[in-house]
Amino acid sequence: IMFEALFILTTIDAGTRIGRFLLQETVGRVYEPFARPDWLPGSILASAIITGGWGLLIQTGSIGTIWPMFGIANQLLAAMALALVTTWLVNTGRGRYAWVTVPPMLFVVATTMTAGTQLVLWRFPAMIEGGKKLAGYLNIALTLFVMCSVSAVLLWCCTRWAAVFLGMAPTRTDSPTPAPESA
Repeated sequence: IMFEALFILTTIDAGTRIGRFLLQETVGRVYEPFARPDWLPGSILASAIITGGWGLLIQTGSIGTIWPMFGIANQLLAAMALALVTTWLVNTGRGRYAWVTVPPMLFVVATTMTAGTQLVLWRFPAMIEGGKKLAGYLNIALTLFVMCSVSAVLLWCCTRWAAVFLGMAPTRTDSPTPAPESA
């Protein structure tokens, strides 16, 4: 029980912190001081908004209300990590090792996207019909957002892989270009 509680709390802590930084960075494009993490008014406001969002999710039920969506997001994060490592392998001329990362990525993407589709089409609508309208619609929106975002990243990765394998894009070396020697 302690492990589960610590896992949930550290996940919420990390999610809140990352959410705060992302919100500050995004709003900072409109109002520059907001982008500085050391600007106290921006940090407090962003923290309040993100914490309020967590509160809204909890108010809609319990952690069980968002747990299925959290599982989808967690597994798709793993798929994205595998896709990015594969892209790094391909970009650095090590594409011959992609067989190590591509099969697990394909498995995780297939199973998780299938589960996400089932949640969006059946489980979350059942929540809505059961009276949990806000939770159901919020879960549908967040799950679709995560699934579409990961699909976009996977599409970009596959495009890069194809470009490198077809010779339309060069590979990059790990070693930096030496600086010219001064006379």
